[in-house]
Amino acid sequence: MVSIKDTEVTLLEMVQPFDANSVGRLFGGRILEWIANVGTVATVKFSRGPTVLAYMDRHFFLAPAFIGDSITLKARVEYVGRSSMETYIEAVRHHGDKVVMTMTTAAYVAVDDYGQPRLIRSELKPNPDELMIYNNARSRYEARKSKIVNRREERYNVKDPTENLRWRVESNRWVTPQDAFMSNMVSAGRLLAWIDNIAASLASEYAKSVVVTGSIDDTVFYSPIRIGEIVKIAAGISYVGKTSLETLIHVTTEDAYGNVKRVCTAYYTYIAIDDKGKPQPIPQYQPANDYERKLFEEGARRKMLRDEEIKRLRESMITK
Repeated sequence: MVSIKDTEVTLLEMVQPFDANSVGRLFGGRILEWIANVGTVATVKFSRGPTVLAYMDRHFFLAPAFIGDSITLKARVEYVGRSSMETYIEAVRHHGDKVVMTMTTAAYVAVDDYGQPRLIRSELKPNPDELMIYNNARSRYEARKSKIVNRREERYNVKDPTENLRWRVESNRWVTPQDAFMSNMVSAGRLLAWIDNIAASLASEYAKSVVVTGSIDDTVFYSPIRIGEIVKIAAGISYVGKTSLETLIHVTTEDAYGNVKRVCTAYYTYIAIDDKGKPQPIPQYQPANDYERKLFEEGARRKMLRDEEIKRLRESMITK
């Protein structure tokens, strides 16, 4: 048996020119890749075998990083179910001072070589001073069950919700061995980087400026992606504010026999910035049909909830 602290792993990265955008800021897709990878390492070490990312909770990017900055990413397992692990991940920027860039919680599932859930035999025993962390993670685990109860059915819900949006892009990619982390399944980090790249391209085209990733909403991953399959990533604009916009993401995978499965559907938000890195206004958006109006109204409510949540988060960090 091991404690929560014993499960912690660290990943150190330095922001290189190819990791950054035209104003020298770290790409959202790159840090998402690092976040997913360090979580994978922690869960693979603990469960002693392959794992896949099953659920990532909403999180915000609180501070940027620039070329030359070093980033410390840490992940730990906080609660263990039959085959799943509740995981905490954070990224801290080092450039003279230490600044928390983002923090999130996620669920990983231990799988066999066929991608099927396998029993975790390792035991987690929290130390007395870790009981609050453990209990909070157990609460997340219990609450998460209701969110993924229809996961098996939803993987076949492949209808693309971005199809009727005017501002929309899609990209198809063949999965090669270099995209896999373990076994024959694509790494979660590689997938998140692909998604952010496509969505950010659309957001930048609409905003007519450089954009940075602001937040990612709760994301359920319904199906693993295997080597040799074709991944289709579609992104459409669902809401536009004064300096930020929301994109609706839909990802499916197709095997050599034409079988299509849903991978995930999520909302990513982006902020338009000027050449000094400050938020700048973007063109107004007018929904053109009932579907766009519906998504726009829902997006406005989601933005309000995000604004309230990030305000609470920043206030809690100040009081620590």
